[in-house]
Amino acid sequence: MERESVYSNDTRASRSSRRGKTRGDKYTWANIIKRLPLLLLIPIAIFLPSLVKNSPEKVERIYSRGIYPIVSRLLGFLNSLFPLSVAELVIVLIGGLLVLILVVRLLKIPFGKLRSRGENRIRFFSYLVSLGIFVGIMLNLFYVLWGFNHYRQPLSKLMELNVHTRSVDELAELTEHLAMQATELRTQVDEDENGVFSAGSRAEALKAIPEAFRSLGRDNELFANKCYKAKTPILSKTLSKLDIAGIYIPYLAEPNVNAEQPDLYFLSGASHEMGHYFGFAAEDEANFISYYASLWSNDPAFRYSAVMAALSSCASSLYSNDYDKYADIWYRCYSEGMQRDLENYREYYKKYENHPAAQVNNSINDAYLQYHGHSDGLKSYGRDVDLLLALYEQGGMEYRH
Repeated sequence: MERESVYSNDTRASRSSRRGKTRGDKYTWANIIKRLPLLLLIPIAIFLPSLVKNSPEKVERIYSRGIYPIVSRLLGFLNSLFPLSVAELVIVLIGGLLVLILVVRLLKIPFGKLRSRGENRIRFFSYLVSLGIFVGIMLNLFYVLWGFNHYRQPLSKLMELNVHTRSVDELAELTEHLAMQATELRTQVDEDENGVFSAGSRAEALKAIPEAFRSLGRDNELFANKCYKAKTPILSKTLSKLDIAGIYIPYLAEPNVNAEQPDLYFLSGASHEMGHYFGFAAEDEANFISYYASLWSNDPAFRYSAVMAALSSCASSLYSNDYDKYADIWYRCYSEGMQRDLENYREYYKKYENHPAAQVNNSINDAYLQYHGHSDGLKSYGRDVDLLLALYEQGGMEYRH
């Protein structure tokens, strides 16, 4: 028994020594220098767009129609197994952990024990290198999992929509058409105690969107991939402060929609993010898809939300080009219910208007869009009017149900 005890103690000491040596080898300047080449992943990711930006046909054929549908279908299925927003959980837990580790290691440099300050300094720089490698991996994964869709063929070409400069009269005609659609749909939806549009249970209402896309996918192969219900983050108030109505997470193929916003644009926002799921990265195209998919829905709440979002874009453009025509349509076509819904949304928006977090986020988003070839940045959201005008010219705004 005594020999066994001595052997066990020696073994534990040997293992402890090996672990200590491994940790010591890890936190050395030599080990840090060895890992520095992996930081090249960051410039590689920055360089990737230049390889594909002039080859939309190849991107469309090889990636957007070949690789991406397989990736998104697999990720979407795995994500659908969890009812809550996986992205929110990952960002809060992993993001918080990374920041905590960085702060702790930074504080250990000046406040650690004198004999271990040098080691703490090495550990801190080792962590920074690891963080840089992680960023490089995530940037490259962004393009592999979704980002190359920024460089696919435009939706107008894929759907043979004749986009060109049009007259104010054509814009006014489309705006009136959408206003009349909205007026009719407004009579078919529910109201809350304040006479404001209500979509009912959010969880139930969101089911209408994948159902509409399933119907659309049978008619148009661009939308034939199976999709799943959008998620509603618990921290939606944070999204409101950031001026985010919805966000698509490429790493998880997860559409998220801000649950704090009023029902008016809630379902159209979820449908917009679903447009990103189908590989359409441009914001104007996702806006257009939000309306287009509603044509295949038999749910009046989704249709009303989508039509009001499209009407908002067209009316805003008409307001800028011919106020008199805009005012005429407003007084003739906007029902009292529609006006209450719009006023309710304005009240919500005013709570967060000009919030510092929103200004920072919008600046980042604008730079992101311009970097990926959308030269007008945030203004690209309003270009869905051109696509709507082209669809209207084709006579394609009739409901399929």
